[in-house]
Amino acid sequence: MFLKISSLLLHVTLLIFVCTGSAVAADPLAYYSDYFSFVGKDESGYLLFAFDNNRGVDKGEFQAEHFGILYDQFQGWVDLVGTGDYNNLSESLDRMPNSSAFQFSGHPSKGLTILSRVNDLRLEINPVSILMTDKRRDIDQSWGNTAAVLYWQGRTIPGRVIYEGLVHRNWNRLTRSYTDTWDNFQGFYLAAKVGTPASWQDIYLRSEGLDDRHRTRGFIDAGRKKASITATDFEVTRKGWALGFYRWNKAWRMKLQQVQSSGASLPPFAHLELNQVSRHNVSNWVIGGFAMSVVEGTLDVNGHKIEVLGFAELIR
Repeated sequence: MFLKISSLLLHVTLLIFVCTGSAVAADPLAYYSDYFSFVGKDESGYLLFAFDNNRGVDKGEFQAEHFGILYDQFQGWVDLVGTGDYNNLSESLDRMPNSSAFQFSGHPSKGLTILSRVNDLRLEINPVSILMTDKRRDIDQSWGNTAAVLYWQGRTIPGRVIYEGLVHRNWNRLTRSYTDTWDNFQGFYLAAKVGTPASWQDIYLRSEGLDDRHRTRGFIDAGRKKASITATDFEVTRKGWALGFYRWNKAWRMKLQQVQSSGASLPPFAHLELNQVSRHNVSNWVIGGFAMSVVEGTLDVNGHKIEVLGFAELIR
């Protein structure tokens, strides 16, 4: 009798384990991100604002965080209130959930407003045109651009936004650690200062890896002329000290080469040189880190030099 009861209990335990294990395995694990990089200028100088909203779900629990950074030409880096983790009370993934510091209305594809009364800041973004995508088994990623206006401390600052959207299934960096996420990532969110700030030309380039693993891709939007690009002869010409076993890149030189275009063809290539104006170190892991740099430089197209301004996102 005892053996029969023990056997029955064992079967019940195994059944509970299997059912529980299946439920856990079936629980969704996902990560969503919307990133906006703004560069603009008014009579008081230029201003750059980067804002990233991240959401995730893990075993039925929802998370959210803001990352925001602001740079004024004359004030330098400005601290923003309300960045970091916050409660995703609406359990939202597709759309950015509001927090006490930042509220959102609209959608990138139809036009979006980011409002922060506590920071006296409002970014009004026109509908985003998607110019580049990456679709893999667990990843849907898209990049685009549009005109935008930033209202900050009584100023009205017209400019441009480069947008990056991400859906990553079976992955959530808000709750889990990953060691192979970044490979010497450098993201350049740039505006070529042609015409008024609202019509500046957008340049986006992402660089990953080193030596024979180095790869680049991006786009350029020159109004009616748009093209996918890569960078050849990519060279870091100056580095700076970091608090760890690595160094920060501070200056770059490369050749932007057209892959394919829509509208009239762009010149086959252009020389781009960038120099760090200021860097904000966000995180340090001793063997690497995360930083945002304001960069300036020139884009040389057939001997015609155009001033370039924007952010460089560095993850080592």
